[in-house]
Amino acid sequence: MNFPWDQLLVKGNWMITMAQIGAPFLVIGLIAVITYFKLWKYLYKEWFTSVDHKKIGIMYLICAVLMFVRGGIDALLIRAQLTVPDNKFLESNHYNEIFSTHGVIMIIFMAMPFIFGLWNIVVPLQIGARDVAFPVLNNVSFWLFFAGMILFNLSFIIGGSPAAGWTNYAPLAGEFSPGPG
Repeated sequence: MNFPWDQLLVKGNWMITMAQIGAPFLVIGLIAVITYFKLWKYLYKEWFTSVDHKKIGIMYLICAVLMFVRGGIDALLIRAQLTVPDNKFLESNHYNEIFSTHGVIMIIFMAMPFIFGLWNIVVPLQIGARDVAFPVLNNVSFWLFFAGMILFNLSFIIGGSPAAGWTNYAPLAGEFSPGPG
């Protein structure tokens, strides 16, 4: 059986191709650094499985900052496209995808985890509680959010981002949606 190497990368847009090439190197590099410094056991015991509300709040805030950077890059791409009339920097479909993902990222993956992180850190301290009511559920909630964040960002790398605008209203998001999302 032959592997379809010609279908491995999405063709036609240099930004998606660069993301497809760069993302695996970033993940491999991160895994290599964690392995080199022997941080797997520490990260697993102290952070990944933690039920401490302050650590979970910090993880939410770290994700919010990362998504702020990702959304900021999208904003720069949008502004670069709009610098001059009839700019061919981005294709029209790719501009719609970036515009849609920018709105979703800044609201759902930046603003909400920022609020959740602050709530996780501050509210138990304000009311004098030792922890939140359901600490394991708090941890599961973060990891489900993190999985959703990864899946949403994979759509850009795979080449099928939503293109119905950040509000996702009916004219673009209806039966004849311009994108797969």
